[in-house]
Amino acid sequence: MQRRRDDVHRVSVGFGVTGNSFFSIEKVPEARSGGATQAETRIYNERLVLSLVRRHGQLSKVDLTRLTGLAPQTITTIVNRAADNDLLLRREPLRGRLGQPSVPYSLNPKAAYSFGLKVDHRSADLALIDFVGEVVALEQTTFDYPMPDEIMAFARSATARTCRKQKSISQRRIAGLGIASPFYQGNWDDDIDAPVGRFEAWKEIDIRTELDEHFDWPVYLLNDATVSASAELMFGSGLGRPDFLYVYVGHHVGAGLVLDHHLFAGRNKLAGAIGDVPVAAMEGAGTHLVALKDCASLKALAATLSESDRMRVWSSVDDWRALDGHLTGWLERASEGLSQFIVTAVSVLDIDNVVIDGAIPARARREMAKAIRRKLATAFLGRPESFSVLEGSFGHLGPVIGGASIPLLIRYSNDKDLLFKE
Repeated sequence: MQRRRDDVHRVSVGFGVTGNSFFSIEKVPEARSGGATQAETRIYNERLVLSLVRRHGQLSKVDLTRLTGLAPQTITTIVNRAADNDLLLRREPLRGRLGQPSVPYSLNPKAAYSFGLKVDHRSADLALIDFVGEVVALEQTTFDYPMPDEIMAFARSATARTCRKQKSISQRRIAGLGIASPFYQGNWDDDIDAPVGRFEAWKEIDIRTELDEHFDWPVYLLNDATVSASAELMFGSGLGRPDFLYVYVGHHVGAGLVLDHHLFAGRNKLAGAIGDVPVAAMEGAGTHLVALKDCASLKALAATLSESDRMRVWSSVDDWRALDGHLTGWLERASEGLSQFIVTAVSVLDIDNVVIDGAIPARARREMAKAIRRKLATAFLGRPESFSVLEGSFGHLGPVIGGASIPLLIRYSNDKDLLFKE
């Protein structure tokens, strides 16, 4: 099936990222005003209903009328159409209240599916998730060096195998493929003990475009921390929270930002590129400035370990018991650096929540969140709303589930910035 490609205004951004284009969600054209057509408004209202049901779990037509301010007849039309299209499920009436029984609706997990592909410096994951974020299938592979041909071959073969195994899933229900990847793969020579120039191939290929040509559904590419924030927004700790800063501790450290229930990637899709933010670190009796990635990343942890323990960091995400001595010191340094950054971020963004996640064991994630809460105990006492430090929901699977969330976010959410560019 050949998809039309001339009905989308595409913008390429060429500055040494994966290939020449960041992803296929376009920047807002400079000449575009804030107006919306009648068709866009109708689609927005339909997706608003789906987003509200996702946020609350289940809602009746009366609830949706109250939350949206739309006319009851409009809500009835939208909900009935969504139910007819298998997007919403009609639940059992809620009895025991005054008046007629209230009939709630919830999302249909089988309404839509999406693929996610995560690429990092040692491995690649491919997952298929359903409409409510449950992982239907997952394949993983490892390699010495992440080369584009190897990763594209894995993506194609793993997707084909998954489709064969999941024959009950209609192809028309698949919303797309979202790629979660750290940018600047051409600079991976500095991070991995690989032959000089090994990663030059990343500067010559656009993996998103290559995979987009292969599949009938759309393919998107975003930073791994940004898409991990999307997973929390749609399915995890951030669901229902109007704003939060999401921090992902991986090979480097990155962040994603949600404002007013919407994923905010930034105009250049670089919001959350926090690795080079300077923070104060203790050295002897004094302090000096270091980059956040040099104290709060797994690369910083690995630098303190023996060769065998370094391999445990990269290959055994759920079992770091042998690292306890080194882990304690790293958690202290990482939580201190992140706490300093969070204070600054809250001052600028006026947000009430931060979510801490990463490719680290659940126990380490819990300890890091506790340490940050302790360090921030008195920092935000004057705020009108309480400040929360939450643990992420997905750990090392955050990027692949987040990648898969992007096509669902684009196709079914009420995000105006995404909706009005289709």
